[in-house]
Amino acid sequence: MNIFEESLNVLKSKVQLRKLFQDMHVEDIQRVISRIESIHEEKLEALKEVEQEQERKREAIEAVLKEMQDKGLDIGDLAVVGKGAESNRKGKTRQRYQFEYQAEDGSTVTWEGATTGRIPAEFSAYLKRTGKERKDCIVTEL
Repeated sequence: MNIFEESLNVLKSKVQLRKLFQDMHVEDIQRVISRIESIHEEKLEALKEVEQEQERKREAIEAVLKEMQDKGLDIGDLAVVGKGAESNRKGKTRQRYQFEYQAEDGSTVTWEGATTGRIPAEFSAYLKRTGKERKDCIVTEL
């Protein structure tokens, strides 16, 4: 148990607090109490602000839903429009390609991927065996 957990355990117990403050003067205890009360007020204000923000968002969502209903739309209609939107993936979007190569047994295999990153072991073996590069095996751009 670390010192913070131990301190919290002491502060949560009335008996432990009595032991802690038994030799302290009343004025010192009052100063500690006033500091704790100010922290409590700060926390209450922060909580109130969060609740107000959540209420504002809820009202905005209800207004948008009402407007959608007035126009004859529902949430499913948004999903159709959103399909073309960018994904939430961070970083660069990779161009994807369809590759075609010959397996060891002579069969033709197609694989979808990018020109960078990991590739199937069989494709890697094909590239080493033939001396080709990935770009030489591109069939179509996806």
